[in-house]
Amino acid sequence: MTTAAAELETEVRRLRIRIISLTTAQLDEAAPPAPSRRAVIREALAEFSWIGSDARPVPELGDQNLADQVVVLLEHGLRSARTLPEPDRENRISTLTEAAVRLRRNLA
Repeated sequence: MTTAAAELETEVRRLRIRIISLTTAQLDEAAPPAPSRRAVIREALAEFSWIGSDARPVPELGDQNLADQVVVLLEHGLRSARTLPEPDRENRISTLTEAAVRLRRNLA
């Protein structure tokens, strides 16, 4: 496993824990520029899908599934990156990691 892939897996674990720990009230709280943390997560889901899943639509499954959706999309992006040539693989993993870090910071 590359260092970049390990960093992404670390961010996946951090995000999962962070999102699971959010209450409904915390999800409702504003996270500028988005109207709520929930909206920030949904925007990130769309971005993860765009980066690693050919921009497939992400269904709205409810608050209890947000962490799972984040994990699934990031892990899928990592798996799909492994099929790419080296420079593209590292670029995709780096882009996903940057997006994951941005989401985690926006949820703080």
